[in-house]
Order: sequence, then C-alpha cells, then structure tokens
Amino acid sequence: MSQHDHHWSIETCLVHAGVPNRLSDVAGRATVLPIHASTTYLHPSAEALDQAFSGSTASGERTFFYARYGNPNACAFEESMAQAESGVGAVAFGSGMAAIYAALLAAGLATGTKILASRDLYGPTTELLRTVFAPIGVEVILADLCSSTTVDVVHAEQPDVILVETISNPLVKVVDLDAMSAAAQEVGAVTVVDSTFTTPYLVKPIEHGFDLVVHSATKYIGGHGDSTAGVAISAKRTLLDQLRTYAILLGAMLSPFESHLLLRGLRTLSLRVERQCQNAAQVAHFLQQHPAIACVHYPGLPNHPQHAIATRLFHRYGGLLAFELQEQSRAAAFRFMNRLQLCLPATTLGDVFSLVSYPPISSHRTLTEADRSNMGITEGCIRLSVGIEQAQDIISDLAQALE
Repeated sequence: MSQHDHHWSIETCLVHAGVPNRLSDVAGRATVLPIHASTTYLHPSAEALDQAFSGSTASGERTFFYARYGNPNACAFEESMAQAESGVGAVAFGSGMAAIYAALLAAGLATGTKILASRDLYGPTTELLRTVFAPIGVEVILADLCSSTTVDVVHAEQPDVILVETISNPLVKVVDLDAMSAAAQEVGAVTVVDSTFTTPYLVKPIEHGFDLVVHSATKYIGGHGDSTAGVAISAKRTLLDQLRTYAILLGAMLSPFESHLLLRGLRTLSLRVERQCQNAAQVAHFLQQHPAIACVHYPGLPNHPQHAIATRLFHRYGGLLAFELQEQSRAAAFRFMNRLQLCLPATTLGDVFSLVSYPPISSHRTLTEADRSNMGITEGCIRLSVGIEQAQDIISDLAQALE
C-alpha cells in the first residue's frame, strides 16, 4: 500500500496490508504477494549487485541480495506494521523475544547503563534482563510502573532506558503511556513498549511519545496459532537503522513463509480483535458475579485500578483477562482447567480460540514463588485469552468447569 494512503482508517490499511500498490503489469499481478522462498537474489549486472548491497536503489526502492538481510515478504510485513503503528519503519524477527532483545540493544542498553522496567513484565522478558543484561553490567531496576507514583520513580532513578508493557501479563495492569513518555523525555531516557496485548488496533504508542514499539506477532497479529514472529517499530530513523543492524548480525530474520502468514493475519486483525474485546467484556462481567471467583482483572471493569487510563488510551479494553479462584491452590486451578471442554489449555494467547493459561507453570514459570507473589500472581490465578467464538458458549464452558 502506498504511504500516500495514510489518511485511510486503520481497518482499511490492515485489509490492504502487503497488497501491491498498483496492478499495472500487462500479464497481471497477484493481489497476494507470492512467497519468495529464495536464499539469494540475482541482479542484471555487477554494478546493480553493488548497488543492491547498499540496501536500496537510487530511487529508494528496497533491494534484496541474501536472505539474512531480508526478503520481499518480510519487507511487506514490516512496511504494513510501520504504517499501522505510525512509525518511520519496522524490522521483523523470528520471535517476540528476539524483537525485544534487539529493541533493547538499539535503545542503547550496554555496560554502565541503567534500565527501569516494569516489575509486571512477561516472565522471559524479566529473565532476559537478569540473565543477559545484568551480568554485562547493566543496572536493572524493576518497579511498579502502573501506579500513581510512576513519574516520581522515573525522576528518582534517572534511567537510560525504560521498558514497559501496554497491558501487563497476566494481571492486565495498564501503563499511562502519556505520563511515562513525558517523564522519560524529561530525563532523556529511550522508551520501549511491548504492545502485544493491545495491537495497533487498540492503541499506537508512538503517537503517545514512545520511541520503540515491540510485538510478539505470534499472538494477535498472526492470530491463528500457526506462525512465530516478532516485530519492532521505530519512531526514529536512527533507532530503525540500529534495529536493522542487530537483526542482520544476530541472524534473527523472519522467513518468507512466516511473513506470508502474518500478512494474512493482519488483514483480519481489526475484525478479530473487535470480536475478542466484545466477548471479553461479557465474560468478565459473568466471572465477576460467579461465587467461585474471588476477583476479576479486566481494564473494562469500572473497579479496575487503571480503568480511567485504559478508557483514555485504548480504542477497546482488549481480549485478555485474568481471574482468581476462591480456592487459592494449584490443585483447584488444575481441576478447573481439566474440566474445560471449549476453552483450550495452552501457553499462548491472541488466537481465534479461547485459551486458558496458568501463569505459575507457563508464562511466569521461571520466576520464584516470591517473585510471583510480589507481582500479585497467586496460586489461584488463571489467564484467559478470549477468542472469537460465540460469547455464551465461552461462558457456558467456564460455568460448567467452575461447578
């Protein structure tokens, strides 16, 4: 899609993700980009090959010469994500963790620097900070960045990099993106946000002042549980160049097959997320009134601590929620999960199916029980990624499992 079409709504832009600009070839051109399963690319002359190594033609068109440096399918996905997130560009990776790692490197995280990160981060992200960055001399500060004291924490710590998630996993806490980016600018920190749970359909963090936006595209963007990928979108050209460099040097490129599936997923993203948000709201209200449930965590509920922030920032409240069983035990959680018939017990989210996960053995398994307790993750905590099934069917399944 042409960059001149940026005035179109995000729904329209997503539908046309990866579609060629014009169908002008005499022989006809495919409306879906073919899969370029090639490790290398030929050019008409040695001079043209030399130009290709620069990454673009004289007119600015992207060039290809070796798969580790990119392929047409990944390029189309990157351009679509950059447009969806209002960034200057994007870089695709083989997984969400690879995208986070590269984003932190691009942000300048190195020996002698300090990162202020949300203590509610996805478990492996916290492990990345502790096992990869801390040993090389990065000072890692974990703090509650979803509270009213966030700005004070930023001013007190004076970090070089700030890492947050739009919605935390699994307790769906919400970060005030506006306050965070403003405080970061005051102290000169580079801001990185994992926006996996919100997608560009719900919020575009770059429009709220963030420097780098990361997605595990495995989740809502792919949306069908059949592709693994990550993507980082930059608000600044210098950071984008750094992202590209690290992707190439780390060999973290995205295959053309995965890219093809992700572009397919993007075209229905708005429809899927809209339905998931609608279903999640109904499920949250049902669970809130059920006697076997101690509490429900969902930004769309008026009693959620950041409900007002979520209302200001998000187009919808998201398709993810968490709840706590009255019986706070692993045995009770297992009994509940084993009784489910429609909702699938799985360690991912964002699929068309409704998926149930138990954080102590999945997303936050590598953390200690004390760490989980400090984050508020109890032994009775269940995460539910609501799918696009009929809402009453989801509720009926939850009801029978809770009996």
